[in-house]
Amino acid sequence: MMKEGMNQDKIQELNKSLVLNLIREEGVCSRALLSKLSGLNKATITYTVNEFILSECVEETGLLSNGKGRRSIGITLSDKKYYVIGIRLARTYFKVASFNLRGEMEDLRRIEISEDNPAEITFKEIIKVILSFIEQNQFRKLLLVGMAIPGPFFKDRGKIGVLTGGRRFEQIDFKEKLENQLNIKVIVEHDAKAGAFAQLWYDKEIDKKNSLIYVAAGEGIGAGIIIDQKIVYGELGTAGEIGHMTIDYRGELCECGNRGCLEKYCSLLSVRSRLKEAKGKKYSLKEIKEMIKGDDIEVINIYRESCRYLGYGIVNIVNTYNPTVIILGDELTHVDQEIMLNEVDKVLKERLLPEIYEKLTVKISGAVKDSVLHGIGAMCTKKVFDNYSMFF
Repeated sequence: MMKEGMNQDKIQELNKSLVLNLIREEGVCSRALLSKLSGLNKATITYTVNEFILSECVEETGLLSNGKGRRSIGITLSDKKYYVIGIRLARTYFKVASFNLRGEMEDLRRIEISEDNPAEITFKEIIKVILSFIEQNQFRKLLLVGMAIPGPFFKDRGKIGVLTGGRRFEQIDFKEKLENQLNIKVIVEHDAKAGAFAQLWYDKEIDKKNSLIYVAAGEGIGAGIIIDQKIVYGELGTAGEIGHMTIDYRGELCECGNRGCLEKYCSLLSVRSRLKEAKGKKYSLKEIKEMIKGDDIEVINIYRESCRYLGYGIVNIVNTYNPTVIILGDELTHVDQEIMLNEVDKVLKERLLPEIYEKLTVKISGAVKDSVLHGIGAMCTKKVFDNYSMFF
Protein backbone atom coordinates (compact mmCIF):
# COMPACT_ATOMS: atom_id res chain seq x y z
CA MET A 1 0.00 0.00 0.00
CA MET A 2 1.45 3.37 -1.04
CA LYS A 3 1.81 6.08 1.55
CA GLU A 4 -0.13 9.24 0.87
CA GLY A 5 2.15 12.10 -0.21
CA MET A 6 2.44 15.37 1.67
CA ASN A 7 0.18 18.19 0.53
CA GLN A 8 1.51 21.59 -0.52
CA ASP A 9 0.70 23.24 2.82
CA LYS A 10 2.74 20.65 4.70
CA ILE A 11 5.68 21.06 2.34
CA GLN A 12 5.59 24.84 2.78
CA GLU A 13 5.49 24.44 6.57
CA LEU A 14 8.53 22.16 6.49
CA ASN A 15 10.37 24.63 4.28
CA LYS A 16 9.61 27.51 6.63
CA SER A 17 10.88 25.49 9.60
CA LEU A 18 14.05 24.60 7.72
CA VAL A 19 14.75 28.22 6.75
CA LEU A 20 14.04 29.61 10.25
CA ASN A 21 16.40 27.07 11.80
CA LEU A 22 19.11 27.90 9.27
CA ILE A 23 18.78 31.63 10.03
CA ARG A 24 19.12 30.84 13.74
CA GLU A 25 22.20 28.69 13.18
CA GLU A 26 23.90 31.25 10.95
CA GLY A 27 22.99 34.29 13.06
CA VAL A 28 23.10 36.69 10.10
CA CYS A 29 23.01 35.43 6.52
CA SER A 30 21.98 36.28 2.99
CA ARG A 31 19.14 34.88 0.91
CA ALA A 32 21.72 33.35 -1.42
CA LEU A 33 23.34 31.44 1.45
CA LEU A 34 19.94 30.20 2.62
CA SER A 35 19.25 28.89 -0.87
CA LYS A 36 22.60 27.08 -0.92
CA LEU A 37 22.23 25.58 2.58
CA SER A 38 18.58 24.56 2.21
CA GLY A 39 18.61 23.33 -1.38
CA LEU A 40 15.53 25.49 -2.06
CA ASN A 41 15.52 27.66 -5.18
CA LYS A 42 16.06 31.41 -4.89
CA ALA A 43 12.44 32.25 -5.71
CA THR A 44 11.17 30.06 -2.84
CA ILE A 45 13.68 31.61 -0.44
CA THR A 46 12.74 35.14 -1.51
CA TYR A 47 9.02 34.45 -1.05
CA THR A 48 9.56 32.73 2.32
CA VAL A 49 11.87 35.40 3.74
CA ASN A 50 9.51 38.18 2.62
CA GLU A 51 6.70 36.42 4.50
CA PHE A 52 8.92 36.24 7.60
CA ILE A 53 9.67 39.97 7.34
CA LEU A 54 5.96 40.80 7.06
CA SER A 55 5.21 38.76 10.21
CA GLU A 56 8.17 40.50 11.92
CA CYS A 57 9.92 37.33 13.05
CA VAL A 58 12.84 38.18 10.73
CA GLU A 59 14.45 41.51 9.93
CA GLU A 60 17.03 42.83 7.50
CA THR A 61 20.36 43.98 8.94
CA GLY A 62 21.98 45.88 6.11
CA LEU A 63 24.51 45.01 3.42
CA LEU A 64 26.85 42.03 3.69
CA SER A 65 30.03 41.42 1.71
CA ASN A 66 31.03 37.99 0.47
CA GLY A 67 34.61 39.06 -0.22
CA LYS A 68 34.18 39.09 -4.01
CA GLY A 69 32.94 42.64 -4.36
CA ARG A 70 29.29 41.63 -4.37
CA ARG A 71 27.07 42.80 -1.56
CA SER A 72 23.79 41.32 -0.38
CA ILE A 73 21.24 42.19 2.30
CA GLY A 74 21.70 40.35 5.57
CA ILE A 75 18.76 38.85 7.47
CA THR A 76 18.47 37.69 11.06
CA LEU A 77 15.82 36.61 13.56
CA SER A 78 14.15 39.59 15.20
CA ASP A 79 13.85 40.06 18.96
CA LYS A 80 11.41 42.97 18.77
CA LYS A 81 7.97 41.37 18.60
CA TYR A 82 8.05 37.78 19.88
CA TYR A 83 9.42 35.78 22.81
CA VAL A 84 8.93 32.50 24.68
CA ILE A 85 9.13 31.65 28.38
CA GLY A 86 10.93 28.66 29.92
CA ILE A 87 10.33 27.36 33.44
CA ARG A 88 12.52 24.98 35.36
CA LEU A 89 11.02 23.26 38.40
CA ALA A 90 13.47 21.63 40.83
CA ARG A 91 12.87 20.23 44.28
CA THR A 92 14.07 23.29 46.23
CA TYR A 93 13.68 26.12 43.68
CA PHE A 94 12.20 27.13 40.38
CA LYS A 95 13.48 29.39 37.60
CA VAL A 96 11.59 31.37 35.00
CA ALA A 97 13.33 32.95 31.99
CA SER A 98 12.34 34.72 28.80
CA PHE A 99 14.07 33.94 25.48
CA ASN A 100 14.01 35.68 22.13
CA LEU A 101 13.71 33.76 18.86
CA ARG A 102 17.51 33.54 18.60
CA GLY A 103 17.51 31.45 21.77
CA GLU A 104 19.12 34.20 23.86
CA MET A 105 18.03 34.50 27.49
CA GLU A 106 16.70 37.99 28.18
CA ASP A 107 15.46 37.87 31.76
CA LEU A 108 15.80 35.37 34.61
CA ARG A 109 14.20 34.91 38.01
CA ARG A 110 15.06 32.23 40.56
CA ILE A 111 12.74 31.59 43.52
CA GLU A 112 13.58 29.29 46.42
CA ILE A 113 10.86 26.81 47.41
CA SER A 114 10.20 26.39 51.12
CA GLU A 115 10.15 22.78 52.34
CA ASP A 116 6.77 23.48 53.92
CA ASN A 117 5.20 25.00 50.81
CA PRO A 118 2.37 22.91 49.35
CA ALA A 119 2.52 22.46 45.58
CA GLU A 120 -0.40 24.85 45.05
CA ILE A 121 1.52 27.73 46.66
CA THR A 122 4.55 27.06 44.47
CA PHE A 123 2.35 26.92 41.39
CA LYS A 124 0.81 30.30 42.25
CA GLU A 125 4.31 31.77 42.65
CA ILE A 126 5.27 30.47 39.20
CA ILE A 127 2.16 32.07 37.69
CA LYS A 128 2.95 35.35 39.46
CA VAL A 129 6.45 35.48 37.94
CA ILE A 130 5.15 34.65 34.45
CA LEU A 131 2.52 37.41 34.68
CA SER A 132 5.23 39.88 35.68
CA PHE A 133 7.20 38.90 32.56
CA ILE A 134 4.10 39.42 30.42
CA GLU A 135 3.56 42.85 31.99
CA GLN A 136 7.15 43.85 31.25
CA ASN A 137 6.79 42.69 27.63
CA GLN A 138 3.32 44.07 26.92
CA PHE A 139 4.37 45.34 23.48
CA ARG A 140 5.62 41.88 22.45
CA LYS A 141 3.74 38.64 21.88
CA LEU A 142 4.36 35.62 24.10
CA LEU A 143 4.20 32.65 21.72
CA LEU A 144 4.68 29.64 23.98
CA VAL A 145 5.50 28.63 27.56
CA GLY A 146 7.60 25.55 28.32
CA MET A 147 8.15 23.83 31.65
CA ALA A 148 10.95 21.37 32.48
CA ILE A 149 10.20 19.14 35.45
CA PRO A 150 12.07 16.35 37.26
CA GLY A 151 11.01 12.76 36.91
CA PRO A 152 10.18 10.02 36.39
CA PHE A 153 7.86 12.08 34.17
CA PHE A 154 5.08 10.30 32.30
CA LYS A 155 4.85 12.30 29.09
CA ASP A 156 1.59 10.66 28.00
CA ARG A 157 -0.12 11.85 31.21
CA GLY A 158 1.91 15.01 31.75
CA LYS A 159 2.58 14.11 35.37
CA ILE A 160 5.50 13.21 37.63
CA GLY A 161 5.37 9.59 38.75
CA VAL A 162 7.52 9.86 41.86
CA LEU A 163 9.90 12.58 43.05
CA THR A 164 12.56 11.89 45.66
CA GLY A 165 12.75 14.74 48.12
CA GLY A 166 9.75 16.51 46.62
CA ARG A 167 6.68 14.29 46.68
CA ARG A 168 4.28 17.24 46.88
CA PHE A 169 4.67 17.84 43.13
CA GLU A 170 3.48 14.39 42.11
CA GLN A 171 0.35 13.91 40.03
CA ILE A 172 -0.01 17.59 39.08
CA ASP A 173 -0.95 18.18 35.46
CA PHE A 174 1.26 21.23 34.95
CA LYS A 175 0.33 21.66 31.29
CA GLU A 176 -3.40 21.80 31.96
CA LYS A 177 -3.03 24.08 34.98
CA LEU A 178 -0.71 26.53 33.20
CA GLU A 179 -2.87 26.67 30.07
CA ASN A 180 -5.99 27.30 32.16
CA GLN A 181 -4.31 30.11 34.09
CA LEU A 182 -2.46 31.78 31.20
CA ASN A 183 -4.70 31.02 28.22
CA ILE A 184 -1.63 30.22 26.13
CA LYS A 185 -0.15 27.02 24.71
CA VAL A 186 2.23 25.15 27.03
CA ILE A 187 4.67 22.27 26.56
CA VAL A 188 6.01 20.19 29.46
CA GLU A 189 9.21 18.15 29.26
CA HIS A 190 11.47 16.07 31.49
CA ASP A 191 14.39 18.17 32.74
CA ALA A 192 17.21 15.89 31.53
CA LYS A 193 15.67 15.64 28.06
CA ALA A 194 15.47 19.43 27.91
CA GLY A 195 19.13 19.52 28.97
CA ALA A 196 20.05 17.13 26.18
CA PHE A 197 18.21 19.23 23.61
CA ALA A 198 20.20 22.28 24.75
CA GLN A 199 23.40 20.53 23.65
CA LEU A 200 22.03 20.21 20.11
CA TRP A 201 21.05 23.87 19.96
CA TYR A 202 23.88 25.60 21.78
CA ASP A 203 27.02 23.44 21.68
CA LYS A 204 28.88 24.29 18.46
CA GLU A 205 31.68 21.80 19.22
CA ILE A 206 29.70 18.58 18.98
CA ASP A 207 28.78 16.80 15.76
CA LYS A 208 24.98 16.72 15.77
CA LYS A 209 25.00 13.48 13.79
CA ASN A 210 26.63 11.69 16.73
CA SER A 211 24.59 9.96 19.42
CA LEU A 212 24.88 11.73 22.75
CA ILE A 213 23.66 11.36 26.31
CA TYR A 214 23.29 14.34 28.60
CA VAL A 215 23.51 13.36 32.28
CA ALA A 216 21.78 15.83 34.58
CA ALA A 217 23.49 15.45 37.95
CA GLY A 218 21.55 17.85 40.14
CA GLU A 219 19.14 17.44 43.02
CA GLY A 220 18.20 14.21 41.25
CA ILE A 221 19.90 12.19 38.50
CA GLY A 222 18.52 11.79 34.99
CA ALA A 223 19.68 11.34 31.42
CA GLY A 224 18.52 12.69 28.09
CA ILE A 225 19.35 10.34 25.22
CA ILE A 226 19.66 11.63 21.67
CA ILE A 227 20.09 9.31 18.68
CA ASP A 228 19.91 10.59 15.07
CA GLN A 229 19.18 14.06 16.49
CA LYS A 230 15.99 12.77 18.14
CA ILE A 231 15.22 12.39 21.83
CA VAL A 232 14.58 8.82 22.98
CA TYR A 233 11.37 8.69 25.05
CA GLY A 234 10.34 5.06 25.42
CA GLU A 235 6.74 3.89 25.72
CA LEU A 236 5.67 6.26 28.54
CA GLY A 237 8.35 8.91 28.17
CA THR A 238 10.58 7.71 31.02
CA ALA A 239 13.60 6.52 28.99
CA GLY A 240 16.84 7.73 30.57
CA GLU A 241 15.57 7.62 34.15
CA ILE A 242 18.96 6.45 35.41
CA GLY A 243 18.41 7.98 38.84
CA HIS A 244 16.29 4.94 39.64
CA MET A 245 18.76 2.42 38.25
CA THR A 246 19.74 -0.07 40.98
CA ILE A 247 23.44 -0.09 41.84
CA ASP A 248 23.01 -1.91 45.18
CA TYR A 249 20.15 -4.41 45.36
CA ARG A 250 20.33 -4.39 49.18
CA GLY A 251 20.74 -0.63 49.38
CA GLU A 252 18.67 2.17 50.85
CA LEU A 253 14.92 2.13 50.18
CA CYS A 254 13.90 4.76 47.62
CA GLU A 255 10.56 6.60 47.34
CA CYS A 256 10.01 4.81 44.02
CA GLY A 257 9.79 1.48 45.88
CA ASN A 258 13.14 0.22 44.61
CA ARG A 259 16.31 -0.25 46.66
CA GLY A 260 19.80 1.09 46.00
CA CYS A 261 18.77 3.69 43.38
CA LEU A 262 21.65 5.64 41.84
CA GLU A 263 20.43 9.07 42.96
CA LYS A 264 20.53 7.92 46.59
CA TYR A 265 24.33 7.82 46.19
CA CYS A 266 25.33 10.65 43.89
CA SER A 267 22.74 13.45 43.66
CA LEU A 268 23.25 16.88 45.20
CA LEU A 269 20.59 15.98 47.77
CA SER A 270 22.53 12.87 48.79
CA VAL A 271 25.77 14.87 49.09
CA ARG A 272 24.03 17.39 51.33
CA SER A 273 22.52 14.59 53.40
CA ARG A 274 25.91 12.93 53.94
CA LEU A 275 27.51 16.26 54.85
CA LYS A 276 24.78 16.92 57.37
CA GLU A 277 25.45 13.53 58.97
CA ALA A 278 29.21 14.20 59.01
CA LYS A 279 29.17 17.84 60.11
CA GLY A 280 25.80 18.29 61.79
CA LYS A 281 24.35 21.03 59.54
CA LYS A 282 22.93 21.66 56.08
CA TYR A 283 25.16 23.24 53.45
CA SER A 284 24.28 25.16 50.31
CA LEU A 285 25.83 24.44 46.93
CA LYS A 286 27.95 27.58 47.28
CA GLU A 287 29.23 26.50 50.72
CA ILE A 288 30.12 23.03 49.42
CA LYS A 289 32.13 24.56 46.56
CA GLU A 290 33.95 26.87 48.97
CA MET A 291 34.83 24.00 51.35
CA ILE A 292 36.30 21.98 48.46
CA LYS A 293 38.30 25.00 47.30
CA GLY A 294 39.49 25.32 50.89
CA ASP A 295 40.78 21.71 50.82
CA ASP A 296 38.29 20.34 53.35
CA ILE A 297 39.31 16.67 53.05
CA GLU A 298 36.06 15.31 54.47
CA VAL A 299 33.96 17.22 51.96
CA ILE A 300 36.30 16.37 49.09
CA ASN A 301 36.11 12.65 49.89
CA ILE A 302 32.29 12.72 50.02
CA TYR A 303 32.17 14.52 46.70
CA ARG A 304 34.74 12.18 45.10
CA GLU A 305 32.76 9.14 46.17
CA SER A 306 29.55 10.64 44.76
CA CYS A 307 31.29 11.23 41.43
CA ARG A 308 32.47 7.62 41.38
CA TYR A 309 28.93 6.39 41.97
CA LEU A 310 27.80 8.59 39.10
CA GLY A 311 30.46 6.87 36.99
CA TYR A 312 28.99 3.45 37.85
CA GLY A 313 25.61 4.61 36.58
CA ILE A 314 27.17 6.00 33.41
CA VAL A 315 28.91 2.65 32.74
CA ASN A 316 25.49 1.01 32.62
CA ILE A 317 23.98 3.55 30.25
CA VAL A 318 27.06 3.49 27.97
CA ASN A 319 26.84 -0.29 27.75
CA THR A 320 23.14 0.02 26.95
CA TYR A 321 23.26 2.77 24.29
CA ASN A 322 26.93 2.96 23.17
CA PRO A 323 26.86 6.75 22.60
CA THR A 324 29.62 8.82 21.00
CA VAL A 325 29.48 11.58 23.61
CA ILE A 326 28.53 11.78 27.29
CA ILE A 327 27.89 15.33 28.51
CA LEU A 328 27.80 15.92 32.26
CA GLY A 329 25.77 18.84 33.50
CA ASP A 330 23.75 20.48 36.27
CA GLU A 331 24.52 21.47 39.84
CA LEU A 332 26.72 18.58 40.99
CA THR A 333 29.11 19.24 38.08
CA HIS A 334 29.40 22.88 39.18
CA VAL A 335 30.98 21.89 42.51
CA ASP A 336 34.34 20.92 40.99
CA GLN A 337 34.50 19.98 37.31
CA GLU A 338 38.05 18.62 37.46
CA ILE A 339 37.28 16.20 40.30
CA MET A 340 34.09 15.03 38.62
CA LEU A 341 35.71 14.38 35.24
CA ASN A 342 38.67 12.60 36.81
CA GLU A 343 36.56 10.32 39.01
CA VAL A 344 34.03 9.48 36.29
CA ASP A 345 36.82 8.83 33.78
CA LYS A 346 38.60 6.47 36.20
CA VAL A 347 35.45 4.39 36.62
CA LEU A 348 34.75 4.30 32.89
CA LYS A 349 38.32 3.26 32.08
CA GLU A 350 38.21 0.49 34.70
CA ARG A 351 34.78 -0.91 33.82
CA LEU A 352 34.19 -0.43 30.10
CA LEU A 353 35.66 -2.56 27.34
CA PRO A 354 38.78 -0.80 25.99
CA GLU A 355 37.27 -0.50 22.50
CA ILE A 356 34.17 1.25 23.91
CA TYR A 357 36.15 3.51 26.26
CA GLU A 358 38.53 4.67 23.51
CA LYS A 359 35.67 5.73 21.23
CA LEU A 360 33.79 7.59 23.99
CA THR A 361 34.10 11.33 24.66
CA VAL A 362 33.12 12.60 28.12
CA LYS A 363 32.84 16.33 28.73
CA ILE A 364 31.27 18.89 31.04
CA SER A 365 28.42 20.90 29.56
CA GLY A 366 29.69 24.42 28.95
CA ALA A 367 27.65 25.82 26.07
CA VAL A 368 25.13 27.46 28.44
CA LYS A 369 25.03 27.95 32.20
CA ASP A 370 21.77 26.05 32.83
CA SER A 371 21.20 23.43 30.13
CA VAL A 372 17.77 22.46 31.46
CA LEU A 373 16.40 26.01 31.43
CA HIS A 374 17.96 26.91 28.09
CA GLY A 375 16.83 23.56 26.73
CA ILE A 376 13.16 24.08 27.52
CA GLY A 377 13.40 27.57 26.01
CA ALA A 378 14.95 26.07 22.86
CA MET A 379 12.24 23.41 22.70
CA CYS A 380 9.62 26.17 22.76
CA THR A 381 11.34 27.97 19.90
CA LYS A 382 11.66 24.76 17.87
CA LYS A 383 7.94 24.11 18.40
CA VAL A 384 7.23 27.62 17.08
CA PHE A 385 9.55 27.17 14.08
CA ASP A 386 8.03 23.78 13.24
CA ASN A 387 4.49 25.21 13.31
CA TYR A 388 4.93 28.63 11.71
CA SER A 389 1.33 29.04 10.58
CA MET A 390 0.04 28.30 14.08
CA PHE A 391 2.08 31.01 15.80
CA PHE A 392 2.60 33.84 13.29
